[in-house]
Amino acid sequence: MRVNRLILLKSKQSRSGITLLEVLISLSIFLGALAAISQLISIGSRAALQAQLRTQAIIKCQSKLAEVLAGVQPMESVSLIAFEDDDENWKWSLDVEPGDYENLLKLMVTVQYAGETETIFSSYQLTRQVRDPAMLLDAANTVQSASETDLEEL
Repeated sequence: MRVNRLILLKSKQSRSGITLLEVLISLSIFLGALAAISQLISIGSRAALQAQLRTQAIIKCQSKLAEVLAGVQPMESVSLIAFEDDDENWKWSLDVEPGDYENLLKLMVTVQYAGETETIFSSYQLTRQVRDPAMLLDAANTVQSASETDLEEL
């Protein structure tokens, strides 16, 4: 029984604090977790920025297509023009091609954002087919000249 007491006393005396090895292991676990958390924060902020830029690109693309359809912008192909009221990193392009059917035009509006670094980039494209305005003008001129001819006959 006395031997057991001595063993217990020695084990209690030798285990009064933590060892250097335990401190180093816990510190390495803490630093590893901190590095992983910082990477997750970086990835999350980059994804949030990309989502914001994509949303802005969609809105700008819809707006520019509406301007072209309303006649504010001419319906002719242009390439990489900066927006007038915004950051110079935003650019837009318009491609006008013949449509899939006769008397149709295919309008493709592309909006791009190119930031200072290569990792910040966003692009969006909308395609819409519309009637050819020249065809509508020809039809209107034909109707007008026909009505003038009818008036002259009377």
